[in-house]
Amino acid sequence: MYQFDPKTSTVEATFRDVALSQIDEALQALASADQEKRSIVHEARRRCKKLRGLLRLVRPAFPGFEMENAALRDAAALLSHLRDAEVLHETIAKLAESSGNEAVARVSERLKSEPLPEPPPDKLTEFRLRLLAVRERAAEWTLRKDKSTVLLRGLRETYKQSRARMAKALASGDPVDFHDWRKAQKAHGFHVDLLRKTAPDVLEIDLKTIDKLSDLLGVHHDLAVLLHAVDTDAQRFGSDEDVTALREAIDTRRKDIELKAASLGRQLLAERPRALAERFARYWKTAA
Repeated sequence: MYQFDPKTSTVEATFRDVALSQIDEALQALASADQEKRSIVHEARRRCKKLRGLLRLVRPAFPGFEMENAALRDAAALLSHLRDAEVLHETIAKLAESSGNEAVARVSERLKSEPLPEPPPDKLTEFRLRLLAVRERAAEWTLRKDKSTVLLRGLRETYKQSRARMAKALASGDPVDFHDWRKAQKAHGFHVDLLRKTAPDVLEIDLKTIDKLSDLLGVHHDLAVLLHAVDTDAQRFGSDEDVTALREAIDTRRKDIELKAASLGRQLLAERPRALAERFARYWKTAA
């Protein structure tokens, strides 16, 4: 369950139900013996991101935001290096495919020989215990206001932040700024997803475009992480010739993504924040 429905229960009750369902899904993934351990890590971290997106939507009326957001962030951080290692391998493999460069393909094959780290049992146990602690508190979470206006304000603030971060990233070209834009844009996508029942025919289509932009920015971040790994330990990636080719392929791909993200972002974020909130207010009223 990851949605608010204007036709059903109160905003506050739905907030708790959505939070509990996401925590339970994460705990269930950890307990699934038939999954690969790395996919367990990915699924658990994904649920934490969705939970934090939920918290940001109700942030204006949720007194426990700072504590619970930090709790989920720190829990996910226990497993972050495991996911980063997997993403590094995936990023090079995709870069080799998209570039068609033989040197990059050699680097990709070289890294395939590196074993991916196994999730330490103690980290998984600690992660589970932290989620259980959040779950215990989540059953009692309350909001200062139990109205749809809470959601619309949270939607507006995150959307406004995404617009500001886009402008900064496109002006600076700094990978850090692009990553900040990605985080705000991802949160906006979570918010539209949570509110998609207000106008499903329209928002299902919008979500595909929103996800496309988030994916582009995600690849841009993965490439930045890859380049940092190359800068840190170039010998790990092969000969000087192969490393030079890898750097060039990263640079070319990043520039391509930046152009596509700029075009798509300017279209998606063209609406002013107040107009967006007013549009969703009309969706809510019509659907109720």
